[in-house]
Amino acid sequence: MPNTFTPNGDNQNDLFKPYPYRFIEEIDLKIFNRWGGLFFETTDPDILLGRERDSSGTELSDGTYFYVCKVFEQRVQGIVPAASLLEGYIQILRP
Repeated sequence: MPNTFTPNGDNQNDLFKPYPYRFIEEIDLKIFNRWGGLFFETTDPDILLGRERDSSGTELSDGTYFYVCKVFEQRVQGIVPAASLLEGYIQILRP
């Protein structure tokens, strides 16, 4: 997963999206702000987080956000959760 993106509308690095991936059927991604409030969630493996707004209509601000992501992989046995939970930080910059 990338750790920085710049959603400023210049069409360069405007979206938070995973690197090319394979055999991922679904995810359960939750992104939290610095106070622990849930800001964004999706089950779409493409994620495509950009200039989202929170429930009050405020645009995603510069700063550091924490994410937790459970990945569901396509395997011979069917769709199964990955062995480990992905956790990390995302830095949002607006140059």
